[in-house]
This record gives sequence, C-alpha cells and structure tokens, in this order.
Amino acid sequence: MPDKCRQPIVMIHGWGADSRIWGSFKQSLKAYGEAHTLDLPGCGDSAPLEDFSEANLLRWMASSLPDNCYLVGLSLGGMLCRAFAAQYPERVAGLITISSNLQFVASEDYSDAMAGDDFKNFLTSWTQDSQVCLKRFAGLQSQGDSQQRQLIRLLRGMESHIDSVAGTELLALLGRMDNRFCMAKIQCPSLNLFGQVDALVPVAAAENMADSVIIPAAGHLPHLTATDAVAEKIGHFFNSQRYRLDKEKVAESFGRAAQRYDAVAQLQHRIGEQLLRSISLADCSQSIIDLGCGTGYHSVQLQARFPNAKVTGVDISAGMLAYAQARYPAGHWLRSDAENLDLASASQHLIFSNFALQWCDDLTRLATELYRVLAMQGQLFIAVPGPDTLVELRAAWAEVDDGVHVNRFASLQHWQTAFAQAGFTTVNLQTSVVTEQHQSVRELLLELKNVGAHNNNAGKANHLTGKRQLKALYNAYEQFRLPDGTLPATWEIISGYIVKDLA
Repeated sequence: MPDKCRQPIVMIHGWGADSRIWGSFKQSLKAYGEAHTLDLPGCGDSAPLEDFSEANLLRWMASSLPDNCYLVGLSLGGMLCRAFAAQYPERVAGLITISSNLQFVASEDYSDAMAGDDFKNFLTSWTQDSQVCLKRFAGLQSQGDSQQRQLIRLLRGMESHIDSVAGTELLALLGRMDNRFCMAKIQCPSLNLFGQVDALVPVAAAENMADSVIIPAAGHLPHLTATDAVAEKIGHFFNSQRYRLDKEKVAESFGRAAQRYDAVAQLQHRIGEQLLRSISLADCSQSIIDLGCGTGYHSVQLQARFPNAKVTGVDISAGMLAYAQARYPAGHWLRSDAENLDLASASQHLIFSNFALQWCDDLTRLATELYRVLAMQGQLFIAVPGPDTLVELRAAWAEVDDGVHVNRFASLQHWQTAFAQAGFTTVNLQTSVVTEQHQSVRELLLELKNVGAHNNNAGKANHLTGKRQLKALYNAYEQFRLPDGTLPATWEIISGYIVKDLA
C-alpha cells in the first residue's frame, strides 16, 4: 500500500509575491513528503500567460502539477487550489489553504470579505505605481500581527519578481473569484488556516468553511510569524491522513489481550494508580465511570475508594468486559464508545480514564461527549500517552521503511484545545516522561502486543512484518542501547484533571 503522505506537496503563493513568500516554511513540510513551490504565471521564474481567466489558469495548473499531490495554497493560491481540487478531484490527495477566503471581495450575499470600494482603490494604486502599492500591501499583510515590524522588514527585503501585466491580471482575478460554488465538489481532505487578526481576510470567513483553524495573534501570513503553530496544525492534518485508527481492530486487539493484560501492564497500572491518588474528592456518593476500564483493574479500586458511589466500567471491547465481569461479578459494566456514550446527559459526577482515550480519532467530538455526560462541577481525570511515546521505536522503524509501525498520539496542546472548545474552563493537564528498559526489541514488541497496544492503524498492511524488516529494526534500535546493556523505551504521559464548571 502506498504511503499517501509521501506523495508530492506543491505550495502555491498568493498575489503580490512569488515563491519567496514561503521563506523557510517549506522545510516544515519535509517530514510529510517532498515539498515543491510553484510560481504563478508572470511571477518569479514562471512565464506569463496571454489568458489569465480562471479556466485557463486551472488548465495551466493541470499541466504543471504532478498527479495525486497535496496542495498548499496561500490567499489567491489557495483559492486557485480549491477550484482545481473541485475540477480535477482525481489529481488532488489533500488540500491546505492559508488565509484564503471564498471570495476576496465582498458582495451582497457574502459580507465576510474586503469591501468592494477598498479593493477598487487598491487596484487603482497598483496601476498607478506598482512599487508603492506593494509596499502598502506589505503593511496590510503584516497589520495586526504580533510580529508586525519584523514581518514588514522581511517582506520589503524579499524582492519578489512580478510582471506588471500579470500582476494586474491576477489582481483582477482575485477580485472576481468565487469559491463558494466549488466547495461541494471537493472530495479530498481539507484544512483551512486563518490568521486571527488578518487585515485582508476577516477571521469571520473561517465560519463559512468546515475544517477551519484560527491561528492566534497572526495576520495574513501566519506561516512566517506563527510557524510552529501552523506547522503543528498541518502536521496533524497529514498524520490524520496517514494514520487512522481502526476501532474494531482496537477492540479486538484488547479483547485478545484480556487474559494476560494485568500481568504485563505494569506501567499502565502504575500510572493509573498515581492518577487515582490525585483525585482530591473526599467523597463521591453518586455516579462514576471508569472509561476504558479494560479488565476492571481500576474500577475495583475506584469502588473501594468511593464505596457509596455506583462505579460503572465502560469499554469498547467486548472481550475485556467479559473478562472484567467474570472476574468481578458484583461490578457494573457497559459496552460503549467514548465518542458516543450510551449515558444520559449530566449523569456522571466523576469520569476516570487511564490509557484509553488515545484510541479516539476525533478529540473535539470526544471532549464534547465527555462534557455532555458530566454533571455540573463534575470532574474528569485522565492519563494518556503523548506524541513522544516510543520515540526510539519510531526512529528505528524510520530507518527501515516509510510505513506507519507505531501508533500516533495527540499532543498536550491538542488535548487542551479540544477540552476548551468543548466548554471546559478548568483544564489542568501536564506532561511527564517515563523511560522503561528492555533487554531486547523483541521483548518490547511482545509487551506492546500483550497489552493490545501494538499498531492499530487502519491503513497498515494486513500481513505481519517480515524477518528481514525485523532484523533491520533490531539493528537500527542498537543506537539507543544504554551503558548497562538495556534498551530504553520512552513514554510521554499527559495527565491531570478537567472540571465542568458552573456556567
């Protein structure tokens, strides 16, 4: 199976610039594929066209772009990329736009854009004195940005090449393009990034598009001034395409591991017990769920801690729940998906979840669901692995092939953002690092398998890794061997509590 995120990435700039506008941001995409920049006609090294109509520009893109590529478009470049993805859906694997409105100029039925009179004045300014106009444009692109002064200096030192006729034609095209009618035809995954204080594309435009993300304190060029934030959002987008959890595989995997899970899940149990001790409630005499309860190990501990409460163990794995019920027949058990819980709204006063919520694909949906089932002033205690978990194993596999062999985990920021967007105002999460030591890579892989936590990527090959690959993996992992002869395995732990405060 081809690795989708190793397909070409093509970056297309906006009006008033050439590919220099990307700066060093191209390097931020190298982890996801070979990135290329494409100059629009009449800009940079690209020859102008006789016909700058939208239809002809799309034909020009069709002749210039590789098949099945990812497109990253800035402003006008993003609008053209949207139109291309709608007209040539088989050519585009994924679409990312930065500061790209559906319409750059407002109309009677679309107000979240630049005023028509302002655009006309800008077009007149370009035709009268293009250099003065570009200086003004640098100011508008920088306006409001947290790094406004530095950005203006950067832009004015770029010396982008723009043919005067092409500049006029592309500016006129920017004024008349309308992406609203092509959105329904776009079939590929999309991400739309907006600067919170963009002076050219109002942030309200983000509400008109699905899959939109706002970059705080950034203007029209967030990739230059909020590079880390933009790179993280784009990285999450690429990883979501490359790596998708198969929940049925997750449930089956843990079901198969039920009989041996408690004997080998020493790290998981240790983290869970620390989390349980951190619960500050003196008493909880109402409803508690152990979400992702597995074998019921912590459900029993919660019941002992809060004897007057009803503790329900909830898990997606029928095999795990069958084991828990057989071992603890007095307990309460429920098979349910954390992203769609079969529980009444505001019914739970405490949710405990240890090493389980990382198996959810949509953190925003998950957080919203947890907010729904929690009672007011209810508390959620979680522990999940973070993105630096098993970094050694991931690095070793990267020397073997480009496949996805290690599960991916969301960052602390992703968790914080998801809970905040769901309505939680008290989000107290932190990270810590635990290093486990193993005698061999085989021992590590066997442990991951025995706790059901081996690779559950929906897109991975259906056959087991071959002997040649494993031998290469063992050799690659040797670079991490410690002086005492053991091999380290890093676990980043994100843990803490979240409270549903009174409105």
